[in-house]
Amino acid sequence: MGTITYEFVRTYVAHIRNGIICTNINSIMCDGGVKMARSITIVDILNILGTLEDESGTQSSRNKFLNGYLQKLSSIEEVTGDATMLLDSLDTSDEKQVLLYERAYADLTNRLAEIAGFKVNYVKYSNRERITGIWEAGNDFKLKVAAFIPFEASQGRGISRHALLVLPEPVDFQRPFVTFMKLAEFLNMVVQINLPLSTIAGVLSIDDNYDKKLAPVMELSILAFKSKLAPFKRTATLQSEWDKEEIQTLLNKLKPATRVFLTILLDKESNASEIYAKMNPILTEMGEPEVKSPMAVGAIMGALSKHYAGIKEPLVFRKNRRYFINEKYRELLSELLSSL
Repeated sequence: MGTITYEFVRTYVAHIRNGIICTNINSIMCDGGVKMARSITIVDILNILGTLEDESGTQSSRNKFLNGYLQKLSSIEEVTGDATMLLDSLDTSDEKQVLLYERAYADLTNRLAEIAGFKVNYVKYSNRERITGIWEAGNDFKLKVAAFIPFEASQGRGISRHALLVLPEPVDFQRPFVTFMKLAEFLNMVVQINLPLSTIAGVLSIDDNYDKKLAPVMELSILAFKSKLAPFKRTATLQSEWDKEEIQTLLNKLKPATRVFLTILLDKESNASEIYAKMNPILTEMGEPEVKSPMAVGAIMGALSKHYAGIKEPLVFRKNRRYFINEKYRELLSELLSSL
């Protein structure tokens, strides 16, 4: 790796003050053409920055760290390498360094998720819930994360109970946690196999709803044993999301009464009698046959479901005798139905 000279540090500090941080291995060409014959590590950068704070502005220490360094890490391996180096270099007797490195560790954890495909909110270091990030995948998955370096059990106090802990090593806080390296292995697998993140992410949920946890297990099982499952009727399949063209194709296939059914539910959720009362006047105006009774609504729902049951996510739900649109597809359905 070589030795850092005074001239090297002085040049590099000048670049950091100008918001420029470079990370290439062996030789570094910064904006402005200054070449440095040495690789810069995360420890070097943190030692030069000296602090990571929530202050705003492009010249803030955190902004320089995130945009000048962290965003240049493009692989999970780079992030895990930096995390390992960070933890190996930590002097637990230096309180200032502990705070600095812990904040960097939290941002590295966020970057790990970002590379894997999550939409990541790098929250402020100081916040009421004591979380370090919010990760989103698809329209339905949102996970609060608290990544920190624990030294004593009391550190877990005050952290939102809705947050998943990400720890360097197992510590029993009597709540859900994952170690950084196991999380990295999992996300690397997701990236390598190109699994649908919005579904697989459910395995990280700390929700008590085990539907969310079983879905990714089912997905992986189907992928792993596809050939063995093929001769049998599948009793469990993973439902995938709709895209605009798929919904358009479905709507073109549907009978007028089914399209009216969807249009009524776009207005508000309703029971069978309410739908029936609204449906016939619309069908009459369209010159289409009327439905005979509220019982026909259930048949319409069943016919609609057969188009996608077990393959695609439901477009309509039924609960406590009331029918309602899947909110994920409300805008698309409204747009496409209005154009028919």
